[in-house]
Amino acid sequence: MDRDVLMYQMEERFREEFAKALQALEDAPDGQWIEASEMAFRDAALTVAREGLELAVQAKVDAHPTAQAAAFFPPNPAIKDLPPARNKGDRALAVLTGVGTVMVRRRYFWSRVWGGLCPVDERIGIHDRTVTRGARHIGCTLGVASDFDQAAEDMYAVAGIRVSSERLRQIVEAEGRQVMEARASGGLAPSWVAGEVDRVYVGADGVMVRGVTDTEKKKRRRRHEARRDEREQAGIGNTKPLPSASTGTADTFKEMKIGLFYDQDKTRSFTFATEKDHTEFGQLLARSAAGVALSESGTVVSITDGAPWIRNRILEHLPYIDGMLLDFYHLSEHVWDTAKCCLGETEAARWAKDQLHEIKHVGPAGVLAAIAALSKKVRAPGKRKRLRRLRDYITQRWEMVDYRRALARGWDIGSGPTEAMCKNLTLRLKRTGMKWDPANAAAIMNLVALRESNQWETWWTRAAA
Repeated sequence: MDRDVLMYQMEERFREEFAKALQALEDAPDGQWIEASEMAFRDAALTVAREGLELAVQAKVDAHPTAQAAAFFPPNPAIKDLPPARNKGDRALAVLTGVGTVMVRRRYFWSRVWGGLCPVDERIGIHDRTVTRGARHIGCTLGVASDFDQAAEDMYAVAGIRVSSERLRQIVEAEGRQVMEARASGGLAPSWVAGEVDRVYVGADGVMVRGVTDTEKKKRRRRHEARRDEREQAGIGNTKPLPSASTGTADTFKEMKIGLFYDQDKTRSFTFATEKDHTEFGQLLARSAAGVALSESGTVVSITDGAPWIRNRILEHLPYIDGMLLDFYHLSEHVWDTAKCCLGETEAARWAKDQLHEIKHVGPAGVLAAIAALSKKVRAPGKRKRLRRLRDYITQRWEMVDYRRALARGWDIGSGPTEAMCKNLTLRLKRTGMKWDPANAAAIMNLVALRESNQWETWWTRAAA
């Protein structure tokens, strides 16, 4: 690779592109000198960067020993005695980079025994993917913020990178799956550990996301097959066979499960999500807790909506937990609903406020007594049933409603951070008309979780390394 030759070539291209930008500035009307020329300068810089990268990489590829070799002997001892692969000429490959698409021509070798390869691909870093870290970083940044059609347009507007919305979808979802794998294997360290703080709260919840049903999947595939047939008959576009069909969801909505650890000041958080059932969520909870060394915190407290699957998984996988609380807002909803069902508006408000004050500052025993007293006054079966449901709701969560003790220790009694995180992780998934494969929805959620857990830059730095 002759650096002087490369520098000379790119200096010429820089002059050409810079001249175009200067002309745009010359032609700019008064009052718009910057605004009428800024994009011309941006495009000039991107063009030079893209062409420079392509030229320099190609020069380095051409200087590699395999570029002129007639045969290639793989460095694998297991097949060292087999005939070498023969030179079959150059093959071009389009690589999507952070400055746009660049073409790379590499020498291809083929053997009847062990197939074909371009040996230099591994040196370049394109042996297992054709989208670079820079392109993935930009694509994921935009892809988790808006729908893929809009994100693809934004990629060109922001970075001058042209990519279809379908390819961008594949890039973003694949990155999300890699994030999930890295977190599950412990390959991505959290930004904080529990031993750094005195108290850590544990939150968990389920949130519904619209899925693509099996019927809808089959309908989409028929349309796709028809388009492929049309392109094949016309001799244009991609005519490769479609991949094997995947099944859709059985129901219209799928529950995604979310977990969260956060400190008292709400300045540290670690969140995670899965599309799997409560058993696998429990395993994810345990791995995540180990990742942040949750047991090393001075105090660990869970605040949840009291759903049995959440409580059971926390008890199973976090045996060292110091306290479990029922979110006070969820309790309030049940108390108010019962009061409105059994009493008039004014009396219901007074009764509900009295019971909530009682359970918050004294304990649940007085509330159960009030429920029993009200049950003797009402006659309608529906009202008595509602009172029994409230009584059972409290008794089944007896250890979770000791708010007096919690407040005395300075603990929170509301799950606001968990509810907010549910909205943050699913905001991208709930745009108008969106439907998701559960696994792809989980991939998007875990990409967003990187930001919420202060791991975004760590992930991309790790990818670069």
